[in-house]
Amino acid sequence: MVPEPVETNLTFRQWAADWLSRRRVKDTSLEKYEIAIRVHLNPRWGRQRLRAIKKAQVEAWIQEIEGDENIANSTGDGHWKVFQMIMKDALQNGKITSNPTYEVDGPYVGESASYVFSPDECWAIYDKFPERYRLIPMFGFACGTRQAEAFAVCDDVIDSARSLLTVRRQVLITKETRYKRVLVDRLKTSPRLNSKDVPIPPYLLEAVEEHTERFPPQATETVLWEHRKKIDDCKRGSARALFWTPRNNLLHRNHFNDDLWKPTLLKLGIKDEEGNLPTFHDLRHTFISTCLQNGIPEHTVAAWVGDSVEELRRTYSHLLKDHADTHGAIAAGLTARPTLSVVRDAA
Repeated sequence: MVPEPVETNLTFRQWAADWLSRRRVKDTSLEKYEIAIRVHLNPRWGRQRLRAIKKAQVEAWIQEIEGDENIANSTGDGHWKVFQMIMKDALQNGKITSNPTYEVDGPYVGESASYVFSPDECWAIYDKFPERYRLIPMFGFACGTRQAEAFAVCDDVIDSARSLLTVRRQVLITKETRYKRVLVDRLKTSPRLNSKDVPIPPYLLEAVEEHTERFPPQATETVLWEHRKKIDDCKRGSARALFWTPRNNLLHRNHFNDDLWKPTLLKLGIKDEEGNLPTFHDLRHTFISTCLQNGIPEHTVAAWVGDSVEELRRTYSHLLKDHADTHGAIAAGLTARPTLSVVRDAA
């Protein structure tokens, strides 16, 4: 069988658009791919013919990324991975005869530095935050929720009798929602995981009770999301959300970060070693770090925060190494040779 001829004039821009149209991934991933292609890859490779891209050019591009102080390591690595996927797909579909990314090392990515808040800092944020929204950071540092999950807490997921928070919703703002704030019954990064249960400390239960008395939950529509279905095709339900703006809107991440979170940290003078403001996600990092450092098993913490044990080990390996010192003596005692008296008693 004669192979199909390679399209000599096919540009990277054309194939990237074709590749993107065939992706079956969650909305947030699709949005990241689209931004990487439009903002970063097409300006560099868009007009170039796909078959003319050479390995040496790719290696030079990697050096450019590593040398650009305006591009974070993780951001450059993200661009590289999208570029790799597009070129691999072109090879598999016969659009190129060899893959110029083969055996090319991507941009160097060092360990990401996350900020760990002290208990005093967490409570200072709570005290300083506008009362209408002060519970949101508390869900981050006390339950390890992601920002979009904290925005979406409703009164039906708080079990006071069992002291449990069931995290199963998020406030979604994507191209598919037409960039409107939509409450969706789906976890932030786990489309196949329906929910996760996290223990709620007594102080948070008390704070929730006080909050709901002053700011009663409001009914809103929620999308009963189903895997691989578009939002418009999903059924609808109802829920009573805890957090609303004075104009009765669900929270928007930009408004929260720029108008509430950052000003509060600036007032308190909370910065990392390089003078940068910690992010809301650092509250989740604080929760996970605190749990692991105090001996809570990694599989339990993973279940609470909705990560796999492998992901937890990869991100928090520096904390898990301490377990050898903490639990090593106990483990050694479990397998020690029984004393003579114990052996005789067993006989």
